[in-house]
Amino acid sequence: MTQQVKFGDCRKLIKSLDDESVNLVVTSPPYNIGKKYGEYKDSVTLEEWKELISDITSEVARVLTPNGSFFLNVSPVPDKKTKEIIPLDSVAYFIAKEHGFYLRNAIVWNFNNMQNPSQRLSGRWESIQWFVKDIDNYVFNLDDIRVPYITKNDKRLDPNGGRNPTDVWYFDRVNNMTKKKLNISEFPCIYPTPMIERIVKMSSSKGDVVLDPFLGSGTTLIACENLDRNGIGFELDRGFEKVIKQRLSNETKIQSKLL
Repeated sequence: MTQQVKFGDCRKLIKSLDDESVNLVVTSPPYNIGKKYGEYKDSVTLEEWKELISDITSEVARVLTPNGSFFLNVSPVPDKKTKEIIPLDSVAYFIAKEHGFYLRNAIVWNFNNMQNPSQRLSGRWESIQWFVKDIDNYVFNLDDIRVPYITKNDKRLDPNGGRNPTDVWYFDRVNNMTKKKLNISEFPCIYPTPMIERIVKMSSSKGDVVLDPFLGSGTTLIACENLDRNGIGFELDRGFEKVIKQRLSNETKIQSKLL
């Protein structure tokens, strides 16, 4: 498989892709909370953030195949001034609807390692919104993502099967200790690879094209290489090139062919 990385503004780069040429899009944009993402200024107005999401969602709708899926990971975040929690998943939902998408599932990603505020409850979840272009026609490989039954001794259950993983997923965030082991401590937010692999297996087939417009440290391409998909990633900051290449070399089943 081939994993491609292109550096620059994803809103411009995605225009080079042909209509209906991508089978799956999975991504997590910056949350606008002031994280250090190299060249990107992660501190804009909510209206500017909405404009960014709208621009890329419009192009995602164009490049996706008719039966394609769009997975968007966002988080509830505190307003910079009032500290009120802004449900970015709700904001993104209405933007996606404007561009013709249907919400198939709102997946709750639950985790256990994060900051502990003193004036509100500790946040332990983010939202992964699964959008489809056609509510009656989309790829869903349930058998590829089944998980072990809770009741293992029930004779009525298929021993070779498994249960639906539901819409609540538990995957630990990539903590600082793991980042240190992988030599990627400088990157602030990294997907857990098994979670992205579940999405790729669930909503694409071997040989398909998977796009991540906000590639970051390259996790989506690692999942694509491990699962025999062709990946395309857009990243604004060329300073992340070394990290992406390093991860593709160290964390995939074979040395990736990176373009």
